[in-house]
Amino acid sequence: MRLFAVPFSYDESLLRETKPYRATVTYLRKVCQHNCLALLEGEPGVGKTFGALAYARRNNIPFITVVERVLLEKAPGRFFKAMVSEITGYEPTSLWDAIDRLYEWASNGRQSSAIFLDEAQWLTGKALDVFRRLHDFTGLTIVFIGHQGELSKLFARYPQAADRVVFRFAVPHLSLEDIRTLHPDLDEEVRQSIYEMTNGNFRRVVRLMGYVHGYAQQKGISLDRLTVSDVRAIAKLVVLGD
Repeated sequence: MRLFAVPFSYDESLLRETKPYRATVTYLRKVCQHNCLALLEGEPGVGKTFGALAYARRNNIPFITVVERVLLEKAPGRFFKAMVSEITGYEPTSLWDAIDRLYEWASNGRQSSAIFLDEAQWLTGKALDVFRRLHDFTGLTIVFIGHQGELSKLFARYPQAADRVVFRFAVPHLSLEDIRTLHPDLDEEVRQSIYEMTNGNFRRVVRLMGYVHGYAQQKGISLDRLTVSDVRAIAKLVVLGD
């Protein structure tokens, strides 16, 4: 069987009905009411970035993705200059100029009272200390988003930053009920099979469903006619890992 995937994503209004998404938004709303450091953790693929990015866009909160640690160690100026440029529109001339501008933005007339840092497990100790000091001197709320376990290890190595973490939340997997919410058009046994094969991992579900939709189009059938055998055959040909 030759498979192709079709572009597939969930409408945010539908995702709002799932428990992990609702819990993530509720957590971020609570965090942003305080001047603090906070962690948003989760296993790879559970949807933490998706939920946090959607919340950030709705609330005009800067959302920055951290580069890999080796790049941050070799060229920290590039990361901070790019971040300041994205947040403020100003092009810093050096690392120190970038940090000065970041403090200035956080202290005076900023539109946002928070900043979200995705893939934060890649932060170096020096970069983490910059953000710790930024919070200390300006009261800016900073949410560190990253891999469950790795993010905790990072903060465990730097107690000065860890002592300032007020909130911590781990995004859970989708439940079978969530799969039902997202796919009312599928047979119940098919939904059960998808849940078991993906373990409720949001990224795996999205990946699998892209191929499921492609298969249905290829066969000229509606989704409600798909069988467990169909989905299992598709899953055998699709890499569902992270």
